Amino acid sequence: MAASDVLVVNREGTNAVIRLKNGETIVIEGFFSGTAEPKDNSLVFQDENGQLIWAKFKDAENDADADADADADADSDVEPQALVAEDLPAALPAEAPQELVSDVIYQPISSIEPLLYHDGGINPWLWAIPLVAGGIIAAASNHDSNNDSSTPADTTPPNTDGVTFSVNSVTSDNVLNASEAAGNVTITGILKNIPADAANTVVTVLINGQTYTATVDKVAGTWTVSVPGSGLAADADQTIDATVTFTDAAGNSSTVKDTQTYTVDTTAPNAPVIDPVNGTDPITGTAEPGSTVTVTYPDGSTKTVVAGPDGNWSVDNPGLNDGDKVTAVATDPAGNTSGPGTAIVDAVGPNTDGVNFAVDSVTADNVINASEASGNVTITGVLKNVPADATNTVVTVLINGQTYTATVDKVAGTWSVSVPGSGLVADTDKTIDAKVTFTDAAGNSSTVNDTQTYTLDTSAPTVALDDVSTNDSTPALTGTVNDPTATVVVTVDGVDYPATNNGDGTWTLADNTLPALTDGSHTITVTATDAAGNVGTDTGVVIVDTAAPNTGSVNFAIDSVTSDNVINASEASGNVTITGILKNVPADAANTVVTVLINGQTYTATVDSTSGTWTVSVPGSGLVADTDQTIDAKVTFTDAAGNSSTVNDTQTYTVDTTAPNAPVIDPVNGTDPITGTAEPGSTVTVTYPDGSTASVVAGPDGDWSVPNPGDLKDGDKVTAIATDPAGNPSLPGTGIVDAVGPNTDGVNFTVDSVTSDNVINASEASGNITITGVLKNVPADAANTVVTVLINGQTYTATVD
Repeated sequence: MAASDVLVVNREGTNAVIRLKNGETIVIEGFFSGTAEPKDNSLVFQDENGQLIWAKFKDAENDADADADADADADSDVEPQALVAEDLPAALPAEAPQELVSDVIYQPISSIEPLLYHDGGINPWLWAIPLVAGGIIAAASNHDSNNDSSTPADTTPPNTDGVTFSVNSVTSDNVLNASEAAGNVTITGILKNIPADAANTVVTVLINGQTYTATVDKVAGTWTVSVPGSGLAADADQTIDATVTFTDAAGNSSTVKDTQTYTVDTTAPNAPVIDPVNGTDPITGTAEPGSTVTVTYPDGSTKTVVAGPDGNWSVDNPGLNDGDKVTAVATDPAGNTSGPGTAIVDAVGPNTDGVNFAVDSVTADNVINASEASGNVTITGVLKNVPADATNTVVTVLINGQTYTATVDKVAGTWSVSVPGSGLVADTDKTIDAKVTFTDAAGNSSTVNDTQTYTLDTSAPTVALDDVSTNDSTPALTGTVNDPTATVVVTVDGVDYPATNNGDGTWTLADNTLPALTDGSHTITVTATDAAGNVGTDTGVVIVDTAAPNTGSVNFAIDSVTSDNVINASEASGNVTITGILKNVPADAANTVVTVLINGQTYTATVDSTSGTWTVSVPGSGLVADTDQTIDAKVTFTDAAGNSSTVNDTQTYTVDTTAPNAPVIDPVNGTDPITGTAEPGSTVTVTYPDGSTASVVAGPDGDWSVPNPGDLKDGDKVTAIATDPAGNPSLPGTGIVDAVGPNTDGVNFTVDSVTSDNVINASEASGNITITGVLKNVPADAANTVVTVLINGQTYTATVD
């Protein structure tokens, strides 16, 4: 009985009366003592878990000792709803209710001893009323509660926070099939973390308006209930509504709910369709997509497979015999099973007697040429009298290890297949192996074969066209061809002109065969075709050009013949290199030739187009002999077509082959500059005794001078040659070094008196004075004699007589 079933608790005299809502009444006689020194009983409840809960009357003034003892043993005050009293019998009859017992505090305690023994002078007694899920215990004491009546004050239901409650899938796939709908289905779920104060826990499920109570396994945390599958099938919303109700000792209840939807599929799939079966190939067919197909072989063994999204299924063939029977049933995901599909094994292939199957020639001439080898070749053949039971006819050809499938035209009785010519070329035995396969509905096959050999000629003739650049607008054309029997055709502007194969490896197209070609470049194609149809081609360019190169911007000139433009004796006796400038050569000049004309003789120069120069070596004797001493130069530009244009230039020169006289060297000493005379303007080269040289150009008067190295010794030899501006060198002049001065022994050299009296007077001081002296016995080798006087820091040179 839940606490909510208690209507009221009254004090009626010394009795405590508990009235229930269902009309039953419990009377506890002599509960209150009613004496001046009351020794009333204490009222204690016990829940289904054995927890003791004391109903303490708050107004009991003489209860201090018991309160102290009991409070020390108590856990905490609880509300009446936390207590449960179930199935209490009517202990005694009672009269109408008097006064409600009020202000009762329910307090859990761990033991009733404090209530029984707090007054040692009294022998306490205990009276209990047995309950189904708990009970009421009356404990004797010497305390007066001083309460007239009490009602339950626990109104808090069990707390469901943390409770785990759910309904599992109705079946393994949550789909109710026909078999399940015809029997009982066990509904299961989870129930964990039951509230601690729940004295009673009940799980119910509502299906199709019918409530079913489940069995709860608190240890496993699960619940189960068996319900009729017909109810699940009939439930309109196909939803299980589950409720768990927790009721505490006081009768307060709380609930947690969950639902589980499901589907109903009680319709069995159609029987599987079994494709025709032969003795070896996999057994195939169709069934409801996703259904499980179970195939039963003639020996009773089975094989299971799931039909694909398209309904197709396949199982192994164990090696059946003609006439065997195979059956198959389909079970959908809901578990509904179809009726059986049946097939009879057909293990005999189509009869090929009378079939006409052949391969035609590979090409018109049964020879593969280069063109066919580089593309695709269509192989054809005959196929007639196809077996009547052949549901599929396939023609294949095997070429170079590769199989190709042909297209069959049953009406025309032919077949054809396009294959790469490269495969035909690579096939080592040059044989096409063709096969026609006839397959009946059961998959049995029979074949007919044929072959076709062929030959290969993929070598195209090699032909070439000689490029032509000409000023002839209808030129003859020539070229080469390596096949003496090939047909040669020249194509110009899309028009073919048959050429002559000369049989010697050349071909020709006669002059004036072509129409007049305009100036410019023309692409010409020549084609040679051999007997197998292989084609060799070449293209060439014919350039028609009747305009000579334009020389308007050409820079052509002859440099000076030599550095001084004079031919000297040395140059006249050897070769002279003539040079010049050649720039801005016409772009269309295929050939450029520079020639020079000297003394009636033409010489061809070497042209350096990069540097823009030209050079030619000519004999100096020719330059000397040329009467007009003029070089006539010409550059000729010739384009590819043979058109030419020229530019001319001339260069005059002089001839000087006479060498100058040998230089005269003045006497040389060991210190003074070396001097002399030579042909004016000539270059004098002096050679010192140590082999070193010094050069100087003789002045207009022929004088020249070079430094004295200072280390010349008496008797050393100095030579000098003169080279005129034409480059002609003289014979050498020679000088012997004289490094010893004239001998002054015997020389008489004195200064006379300055004046007659050797005294300078005023008049002499104001004018000039002639100083005189004696100089006799001058050395014979003195080439120059100079007398100087030094007066007041000033040197004066005397006249020597």
